[in-house]
Amino acid sequence: MREKIVTFLSSYGLITLGVFLLLLSSVGVKIGYSPLLHFPESGEGRAAQAGGDVVITSQFPESKPRPTVPLAKDKSQFSGELTAISALVVDDKTDTILFTKNHTIVRPLASITKLMTALVLMDLPMNWSSSTVICTADCDKGSQQMNVGEKYTLDDLLHVALIGSSNTAISALVRMTGITTENFVLLMNKKAAKLGLASAHFVEPTGLDSGNVATAEEVAKILKEVLKYKKVYTVMKVGEYYAHPLNKEKVKRVWSTNWLLTNWIPSDFQFEEIVGKTGFIIDSKYNFTVRLTDKDSRVIRVVILGADSNEERFGEARDLAEWAFNHYLWPEDDGYNQLVE
Repeated sequence: MREKIVTFLSSYGLITLGVFLLLLSSVGVKIGYSPLLHFPESGEGRAAQAGGDVVITSQFPESKPRPTVPLAKDKSQFSGELTAISALVVDDKTDTILFTKNHTIVRPLASITKLMTALVLMDLPMNWSSSTVICTADCDKGSQQMNVGEKYTLDDLLHVALIGSSNTAISALVRMTGITTENFVLLMNKKAAKLGLASAHFVEPTGLDSGNVATAEEVAKILKEVLKYKKVYTVMKVGEYYAHPLNKEKVKRVWSTNWLLTNWIPSDFQFEEIVGKTGFIIDSKYNFTVRLTDKDSRVIRVVILGADSNEERFGEARDLAEWAFNHYLWPEDDGYNQLVE
């Protein structure tokens, strides 16, 4: 009897073990794996699972550093003489306003208009090595730099237009685009709109007409935009230029109207990085916009609109720039972090 019981239990145990092994192979459980223990991999998003469940696999957003701007290191106010009707100082990199006087007032631009003309010229397929003869229609009564019948390359014309502020040169360049003056002006206003200059408006390309207007803030934007073009930037850094009429032997010396660049108004800025443009008609008085770099390579733009005299526009731009450099700290300056909360 005992032997029969042992035999029965042995047979039952073998059957039970066989059933267990069969079930185990059919389920196919992966040892060491659980969907609930699945950690998100880098770059994954939200993954939908069967049955409507969602496993969150998103990365946490990376923190980005805040943009840093110049900060005033004291509460000092500019105390210099300022005859300009409108004035502005901005950090070149961040466009942070460092000083302002009536910077949203719309003012006649005079020859600062030529910066917008240059912007449009840069957008056109100009052949700067080609040449043209100055004609009567190009000349204005006040221009002595170029005469009717003289032949110049377009590159020479651009230099004389931006360095010596020649109306004749800028008119000849517009003529050489093959576009009528009226349509060229439309391009100027279209460019202003594209740059978001809501108050800027242009009626002709030289600056002789007081209908060419903008605010100091918009002038600062125009200067920044035009200096993005290496050709314009290189031209406007020249203090003394020699134009070569192709049909005459003698060259013509042209001085920059920017007296900070020629050092006729002395300053301590990096000489090779003084880049600016002047403007004057009776309605505008004396205008000037310039980009300046100090000995520590900090860069600002200054706008002076409506100063009382030629000398004062340069002196006021210089004094405002020196004040800004002395009373603001830039992110790379010692002590800047102490000003940040």
